[in-house]
Amino acid sequence: MKNDKKDNLYKKQYPKNHKFSFNSEVADVFEDMVKRSVPGYEFLINNIGIVAKKFYQPGTNVYDLGSSLSACSLSILKNVKNLDGKVFAIDSSKAMINICKKSIKDPKINFINSDICEYNIVNPSVVILNLTLQFIPTTKRENLLRRLFKELNTGGVIIITEKVKLNKMQDNILLQNFHDFFKENNGYSKEEIDRKKLALADSMIIESEKDHEKRFKNIGCNNFYQWFKCYNFASWVLIK
Repeated sequence: MKNDKKDNLYKKQYPKNHKFSFNSEVADVFEDMVKRSVPGYEFLINNIGIVAKKFYQPGTNVYDLGSSLSACSLSILKNVKNLDGKVFAIDSSKAMINICKKSIKDPKINFINSDICEYNIVNPSVVILNLTLQFIPTTKRENLLRRLFKELNTGGVIIITEKVKLNKMQDNILLQNFHDFFKENNGYSKEEIDRKKLALADSMIIESEKDHEKRFKNIGCNNFYQWFKCYNFASWVLIK
């Protein structure tokens, strides 16, 4: 999917009670927003497809949970040549799903507007949560992962990418400053960055790498590896 619309949403001021949401305004510029905000994003997306190629099992399904504009789903179709199951791109944002339905015409992808905490997955060998858990209430994260891991076929994989924080406050501030500089270098002003941070404060809850890895163990997965790290973003594979 190619969209040249530029993210200028936070050039303007919003009311103090404004909260970030994946509405039609955001969906319309999301491709530009995520590329300019997430270090290593394009490398990450391409390699999620390559990891999926390694773990995909014929006759099974792929789930892209919190799929936004389905970049991971498209990467999988590009890389997994023997995919004979279905790809389910599931997102709670109706605006995101509507754009995908209009722009992507591949019968192997099923676009579903649903809460991933309520959706039942069937026969998966690859499950992706790419920058998704951070928007799920912390009280629901472990139960969600436990259910996904239970349904995953033996030998399958869950790929989880998250923005993370460091345990030491001073280290975390330094890393956040690096990330802010990255965004400034991609054309965002300090005012835009600060406005978006404020809008995200209640809806995007960031955890540490230790928090995530403790949860992986809690759901019964001891075979997990961090395969990607760039600035304050990390990605793991959880193998069953």
